[in-house]
Amino acid sequence: MGKKTGLLLGNNLLKTKGKTKKTKRLAVQEGYLHNTDLQDGYDWGKQTMQSVTEDDTYTDFMNTAELAGQEFVAEKWNVMTLAAQTRQVHIDTPDVENKLKILTEEETVLPIPRRPQWTGLSVEQLKDEENTNFLEWRRYLASIQEDYDCVVTPYEKNLEFWRQLWRVLERSDLVIQIVDSRHPLQFRSQDLEKYVKEVSTLKQNLVLINKADFLNLEQRKIWAEYFTKEGLNFAFFSAIAGEASNETDGEQNNSNEVEENPKKSQNKTDVLSSDQMVDLFRSFKRHETEDITVGFIGYPNVGKSSTINKLLCAKKVRVSETPGKTKHFQTLVLTDDITLCDCPGLVMPSICNSKAGMALQGILPIDQLRDHVTVINLLLTVIPPHVLESKYGLVLPRVNGVHAEMSSELVLTAYGTLRGFMTARGRSDQSRAARVILKDYVCGKLLHCEAPPGVDQDKFHKHEMEVRRVWKDEIDRQEAARMLQQEQKSKSEEIDNSFFTGLGAQNK
Repeated sequence: MGKKTGLLLGNNLLKTKGKTKKTKRLAVQEGYLHNTDLQDGYDWGKQTMQSVTEDDTYTDFMNTAELAGQEFVAEKWNVMTLAAQTRQVHIDTPDVENKLKILTEEETVLPIPRRPQWTGLSVEQLKDEENTNFLEWRRYLASIQEDYDCVVTPYEKNLEFWRQLWRVLERSDLVIQIVDSRHPLQFRSQDLEKYVKEVSTLKQNLVLINKADFLNLEQRKIWAEYFTKEGLNFAFFSAIAGEASNETDGEQNNSNEVEENPKKSQNKTDVLSSDQMVDLFRSFKRHETEDITVGFIGYPNVGKSSTINKLLCAKKVRVSETPGKTKHFQTLVLTDDITLCDCPGLVMPSICNSKAGMALQGILPIDQLRDHVTVINLLLTVIPPHVLESKYGLVLPRVNGVHAEMSSELVLTAYGTLRGFMTARGRSDQSRAARVILKDYVCGKLLHCEAPPGVDQDKFHKHEMEVRRVWKDEIDRQEAARMLQQEQKSKSEEIDNSFFTGLGAQNK
């Protein structure tokens, strides 16, 4: 019995080894996951990748200690306790007024971490240098918050993600920074463009404005003028146009224009087709016979994987509405002379945003959101009440024909009641209603597009009210909705009323 078990074990090991070699050989031939073939001291195929944008104080302290490779010792200040009757404590610190400074326009562009010069270093020395540089970068961001009147929003704190970025930049000849057309500047990192040139002056930058079907022609012209003045290479693209039905309201261009005539002479305002994108990549080649590697970088859920899939005309990269699905950078062969390189989504440090704004823009997962009130309140500042009424059939209160000031509780209660989202206690489930509305905003069903600096936002994006003739049945529908919102009693209230009514009858 022992011999038979031993033979089976040996045969299984040989088969597994043969399958592993065959899988690696196919991966090299097809262009998948070349990161496992890199000989830079890292086992990229076994890296555990988990995005970290926020930590509790203890976890953050322990991670910092681990990166620094040392133990921290707590030191107490010189504290002098006065008489018990005074109930005062004197702390021996310098009596200096700490006045916060104001950031200049150049200082508002926060840097991203750099990879140290690794030539001549061993694997362990390189890791130590990377840890040191990463800690110094995080200390700098912390000092910005302490010394200046600003707050740095959550950003990627897992060093492994930045190592993936460094590898993509080193391998790529053309670095494409993908941004969302609704908030282009929020997703653009100016320091990344600077870093690309630091790695090599021969490398090129391109800002790809994805989801461009959310913008009409006039809006694209305005953004094209802005990026041209900035001296940037840019292009408009839509990874979903022509592949899925567009369910957004009629405030945008018909996405069919994207694929009508892919060979026509293109303007800077055109939404490029896949073939035009390939031609654009080739235009960055220094000579005709050169092979070019194109790196894709951007925030989570901005559409990197969807863009690559559309270019490849096949789903070779995982796509999800939940941000952060891509965990390792991947290389895929597009044509004989073009290779694509996909980097995991990275949340860059920023000053002009907030956590609520990051959730509203799809950077943070909606399903993991704990505080929906601040995010919904922010949404109500950009989506007018009449749009919510037209989209969801709500009847929101008005004063003299004008909508009163909206609150998250009012809107979510109305939406949850109409949809039947109720808690166990019979109240409107505001959390569930918030998730549905926020997901509609993230996917573009509730559309709001930011204007470039210096452009009037109200003129750039107008929320047109849907014009409809109101028939009697429509009046009846609105009246029924109003009655449902204002008069429907919760189950708990009905139980309480019947219980106390019964007690009153018994007492009599």
